Formats: sequence, C-alpha cells, structure tokens
Amino acid sequence: MYRLLKESEIDVRVGTVGAKGVTLLLYKDARVDMNILDETHGSECWQRNHREIKGNMYAGIGVWNDKISQWVWKWDCGTESMTEKEKGEASDSFKRACVNQGIGRELYTSPFIFVACETEQKDGRKYTLKNPFEFSYCRVENISYNEDREISALTIVNKQGRIIFSTTERPITKADKKADNKADNGPSFAEVGQAKIDDVQAAALLKLIKEKNSDVTKVCTAYNVESLLEMTLEQWNDCRKKLEKK
Repeated sequence: MYRLLKESEIDVRVGTVGAKGVTLLLYKDARVDMNILDETHGSECWQRNHREIKGNMYAGIGVWNDKISQWVWKWDCGTESMTEKEKGEASDSFKRACVNQGIGRELYTSPFIFVACETEQKDGRKYTLKNPFEFSYCRVENISYNEDREISALTIVNKQGRIIFSTTERPITKADKKADNKADNGPSFAEVGQAKIDDVQAAALLKLIKEKNSDVTKVCTAYNVESLLEMTLEQWNDCRKKLEKK
C-alpha cells in the first residue's frame, strides 16, 4: 500500500468559476507519482508504457511482484491538454494509471471546496475571475486523514498565507481581501498566525510528536503554553516544521 500524500505534494487549481466564486480542486503531478513509485518499489522495479488505442492515449504502470514472479500492470486513458495535445494526454494517462495503482487515491475524498470571490460575465459567456491570478499561489497548508485513508481535515491558504478554506476555519471575507491587497504579506498573515489552533490541528501535532519520539511536555514548555490547544497557528507551524526535520 502506498503512503498518503504530504501537503507539499498536493497542488491546488481552480475547478469551475460561477457568479459568486470558484471551486478548487486538489491534484498531484507526474513527478510526485514517479517519486512515490521509486520510494516504494525502487527505480528498477517499476516501469511505464504508452499505447494508442482507437485514437486514445493509454498509459500503463507495471510493478514487479516477487510472489508471482511477474509484472503486474494497470492501465488508464488520458485526456488532451489545452496546450500540448500529445504530451498532455500522455502525462494525464500516466497520472490516472498511478491512481489505479493506489497513489493519491485519497484526493477523491476531498470535501467540496468553494471560495467566494469577485467574478465577471461578459456578453453572456462563462464567468471568469476578475483577477485571473487570484488563486495562482494557493497551497495546502494542512491535511489530515482518518483510518480509512479519507481526508478528515484540510486547510488551504492564499499567497499572503491567509486561510481561504478550512474544514474548521471561516472562509475569507471581502474585508480580508482588502486587507491583503493593502498589506500584501504583512498584517493579514500575522492575524492568522496568532489564531489558536483547533482540535484537529492539535491531534495532528500530537501524532507527529509521538512519531518523532518527542515529549509533549517539553514541546509545551518550549512554546510557553500549558497544552497544545493553547498554541497559535504560527507556533503550530513552527513546531511541525522542526519535528519533520528530525
């Protein structure tokens, strides 16, 4: 079984644009798939192949199975890219084949992600973003999974570091956006950083502390808090990054 995706391996893009805002989608790229295949099987124990069947591009991932002493293949079909047809179709089919293998399948358990924002409609055409780059640098700040490998908590932040979607936090407001536009990277990020963490974030940190064989009491002492729930988001992020480096 493949490991679950980390925050840094998940990208965010706009799905649909409507009158009141956008939906966001979570996805992985082909490099993440290749890295996980190397990590799990070794670079010499998996292979890929591409075939054109009835005008459609298919990709197959073959993994060597020692128990039956043969390659086990899983295939899927891709769709065209808006820019490079053949390259985009080959990459998409490869990523889909990796999902068939089990890599990143947890992304399909994502909650519905809607973010209110300013859009416009011209000449009766589809809605578009007033600021086409508004979601260009969004990223997954935190993600947690339950025992069934389903997403149980998710936080997405914009380029200023402000939370725009969370399963526990409020969505971004128009007032927040104005503050971001004026302060760029300053106060808006600090405001979020001083907010207290929730139960889900505390539980995720506790799990990481145990995995790294650290002591909860020492962590609380280091950040001058009586319990993990008293930590700010800024402290939580700092602690998590330090633990992950151990």
